[in-house]
Amino acid sequence: MVTILRQLEDSSASSSTSGWNMCQRLHKYGMGCNTACQALDTFRVDEWSQSDIFLLAIMCVFMGAMMLLVFAKRVKAYERAAMWGDEPGAPNPGCPPVALLLLFCIVFLVVIVLASVKFVNETLVFAVVTCVLLFLYMLKLTLFESRKQVFLPSRGIRNTGLRETFY
Repeated sequence: MVTILRQLEDSSASSSTSGWNMCQRLHKYGMGCNTACQALDTFRVDEWSQSDIFLLAIMCVFMGAMMLLVFAKRVKAYERAAMWGDEPGAPNPGCPPVALLLLFCIVFLVVIVLASVKFVNETLVFAVVTCVLLFLYMLKLTLFESRKQVFLPSRGIRNTGLRETFY
Protein backbone atom coordinates (compact mmCIF):
# COMPACT_ATOMS: atom_id res chain seq x y z
CA MET A 1 0.00 0.00 0.00
CA VAL A 2 2.85 2.34 0.84
CA THR A 3 4.57 1.64 -2.48
CA ILE A 4 1.40 2.44 -4.43
CA LEU A 5 1.00 5.73 -2.59
CA ARG A 6 4.67 6.48 -3.12
CA GLN A 7 4.25 5.81 -6.84
CA LEU A 8 1.29 8.20 -6.96
CA GLU A 9 3.18 10.90 -5.13
CA ASP A 10 6.20 10.46 -7.40
CA SER A 11 4.12 10.53 -10.53
CA SER A 12 2.16 13.60 -9.36
CA ALA A 13 5.42 15.38 -8.64
CA SER A 14 6.54 14.78 -12.17
CA SER A 15 2.97 15.50 -13.39
CA SER A 16 2.77 12.32 -15.44
CA THR A 17 -0.27 10.50 -14.05
CA SER A 18 -1.19 9.13 -17.44
CA GLY A 19 1.10 6.10 -16.95
CA TRP A 20 -0.79 4.84 -13.87
CA ASN A 21 -3.94 2.92 -14.77
CA MET A 22 -6.18 1.76 -11.95
CA CYS A 23 -7.83 -0.96 -14.05
CA GLN A 24 -4.45 -2.46 -14.89
CA ARG A 25 -3.46 -2.44 -11.21
CA LEU A 26 -6.70 -4.13 -10.18
CA HIS A 27 -6.27 -6.73 -12.87
CA LYS A 28 -2.65 -7.36 -11.91
CA TYR A 29 -3.26 -7.68 -8.19
CA GLY A 30 -6.69 -9.30 -8.51
CA MET A 31 -5.69 -12.24 -10.71
CA GLY A 32 -3.27 -13.90 -8.34
CA CYS A 33 -3.33 -13.96 -4.59
CA ASN A 34 -0.02 -14.80 -2.98
CA THR A 35 0.45 -16.38 0.46
CA ALA A 36 0.40 -13.00 2.22
CA CYS A 37 -2.93 -12.21 0.58
CA GLN A 38 -4.33 -15.65 1.46
CA ALA A 39 -3.22 -15.23 5.07
CA LEU A 40 -5.59 -12.28 5.40
CA ASP A 41 -8.60 -14.54 4.78
CA THR A 42 -8.75 -16.46 8.03
CA PHE A 43 -12.25 -17.84 7.48
CA ARG A 44 -11.45 -19.61 4.23
CA VAL A 45 -10.80 -23.29 4.87
CA ASP A 46 -10.36 -25.69 1.98
CA GLU A 47 -8.89 -28.71 3.74
CA TRP A 48 -10.93 -31.32 5.58
CA SER A 49 -9.51 -32.13 9.01
CA GLN A 50 -10.28 -35.37 10.85
CA SER A 51 -12.62 -33.58 13.25
CA ASP A 52 -14.51 -31.97 10.36
CA ILE A 53 -14.96 -35.34 8.67
CA PHE A 54 -16.14 -36.92 11.93
CA LEU A 55 -18.59 -34.06 12.55
CA LEU A 56 -19.97 -34.29 9.01
CA ALA A 57 -20.35 -38.07 9.33
CA ILE A 58 -22.29 -37.70 12.60
CA MET A 59 -24.56 -35.06 11.04
CA CYS A 60 -25.17 -37.22 7.94
CA VAL A 61 -26.13 -40.19 10.14
CA PHE A 62 -28.48 -37.95 12.14
CA MET A 63 -29.98 -36.51 8.93
CA GLY A 64 -30.46 -39.99 7.52
CA ALA A 65 -32.21 -41.20 10.67
CA MET A 66 -34.49 -38.15 10.79
CA MET A 67 -35.26 -38.51 7.09
CA LEU A 68 -36.20 -42.16 7.54
CA LEU A 69 -38.48 -41.31 10.46
CA VAL A 70 -40.17 -38.51 8.53
CA PHE A 71 -40.55 -40.80 5.51
CA ALA A 72 -42.13 -43.52 7.67
CA LYS A 73 -44.57 -40.99 9.16
CA ARG A 74 -45.54 -39.78 5.68
CA VAL A 75 -46.11 -43.34 4.47
CA LYS A 76 -48.39 -44.01 7.47
CA ALA A 77 -50.28 -40.78 6.79
CA TYR A 78 -50.85 -41.83 3.19
CA GLU A 79 -52.03 -45.27 4.30
CA ARG A 80 -54.52 -43.66 6.69
CA ALA A 81 -55.69 -41.28 3.97
CA ALA A 82 -56.14 -44.19 1.55
CA MET A 83 -58.79 -45.66 3.88
CA TRP A 84 -60.92 -42.57 3.39
CA GLY A 85 -60.64 -42.68 -0.37
CA ASP A 86 -62.21 -39.78 -2.23
CA GLU A 87 -64.91 -39.07 0.34
CA PRO A 88 -65.69 -35.42 1.05
CA GLY A 89 -64.01 -34.22 4.21
CA ALA A 90 -61.18 -36.75 3.91
CA PRO A 91 -57.94 -35.60 5.51
CA ASN A 92 -55.23 -34.22 3.25
CA PRO A 93 -52.11 -36.34 3.78
CA GLY A 94 -49.74 -33.66 2.49
CA CYS A 95 -46.61 -34.20 0.44
CA PRO A 96 -46.39 -37.68 -1.15
CA PRO A 97 -43.64 -39.95 0.21
CA VAL A 98 -41.92 -40.26 -3.18
CA ALA A 99 -41.54 -36.49 -3.46
CA LEU A 100 -40.20 -36.39 0.08
CA LEU A 101 -37.69 -39.12 -0.72
CA LEU A 102 -36.57 -37.15 -3.78
CA LEU A 103 -36.13 -34.03 -1.64
CA PHE A 104 -34.01 -36.00 0.84
CA CYS A 105 -31.83 -37.31 -1.98
CA ILE A 106 -31.32 -33.75 -3.24
CA VAL A 107 -30.27 -32.61 0.26
CA PHE A 108 -27.69 -35.41 0.49
CA LEU A 109 -26.50 -34.63 -3.03
CA VAL A 110 -25.96 -30.97 -2.07
CA VAL A 111 -23.91 -32.05 0.97
CA ILE A 112 -21.80 -34.36 -1.21
CA VAL A 113 -21.21 -31.67 -3.84
CA LEU A 114 -20.26 -29.04 -1.24
CA ALA A 115 -17.90 -31.49 0.45
CA SER A 116 -16.27 -32.52 -2.82
CA VAL A 117 -15.66 -28.90 -3.82
CA LYS A 118 -13.95 -28.52 -0.41
CA PHE A 119 -16.28 -25.87 0.96
CA VAL A 120 -15.66 -27.04 4.51
CA ASN A 121 -17.44 -24.34 6.50
CA GLU A 122 -20.31 -24.05 4.03
CA THR A 123 -20.87 -27.82 4.06
CA LEU A 124 -20.91 -27.95 7.85
CA VAL A 125 -23.28 -24.99 8.13
CA PHE A 126 -25.65 -26.48 5.54
CA ALA A 127 -25.59 -29.83 7.36
CA VAL A 128 -26.28 -28.21 10.75
CA VAL A 129 -29.17 -26.14 9.40
CA THR A 130 -30.65 -29.21 7.69
CA CYS A 131 -30.33 -31.27 10.89
CA VAL A 132 -32.06 -28.58 12.94
CA LEU A 133 -34.88 -28.18 10.40
CA LEU A 134 -35.42 -31.93 10.20
CA PHE A 135 -35.45 -32.19 13.98
CA LEU A 136 -38.01 -29.39 14.26
CA TYR A 137 -40.16 -30.97 11.55
CA MET A 138 -39.98 -34.32 13.34
CA LEU A 139 -41.06 -32.60 16.57
CA LYS A 140 -43.96 -31.05 14.70
CA LEU A 141 -45.01 -34.43 13.34
CA THR A 142 -44.83 -36.22 16.68
CA LEU A 143 -45.69 -33.69 19.40
CA PHE A 144 -48.02 -31.26 17.68
CA GLU A 145 -50.02 -33.78 15.71
CA SER A 146 -53.73 -33.03 15.95
CA ARG A 147 -55.59 -35.65 17.94
CA LYS A 148 -59.07 -35.59 16.46
CA GLN A 149 -61.82 -37.47 18.22
CA VAL A 150 -63.03 -40.45 16.22
CA PHE A 151 -66.83 -40.69 16.30
CA LEU A 152 -67.12 -43.87 14.27
CA PRO A 153 -64.51 -46.47 15.22
CA SER A 154 -63.28 -48.98 12.69
CA ARG A 155 -65.47 -51.91 11.70
CA GLY A 156 -63.47 -54.46 13.69
CA ILE A 157 -63.83 -52.51 16.94
CA ARG A 158 -67.59 -52.01 16.51
CA ASN A 159 -68.28 -55.71 16.02
CA THR A 160 -66.24 -57.19 18.84
CA GLY A 161 -69.40 -57.87 20.85
CA LEU A 162 -70.99 -59.88 18.03
CA ARG A 163 -70.12 -63.54 17.74
CA GLU A 164 -71.01 -63.80 14.08
CA THR A 165 -68.66 -62.85 11.29
CA PHE A 166 -69.36 -59.58 9.57
CA TYR A 167 -68.92 -59.43 5.81
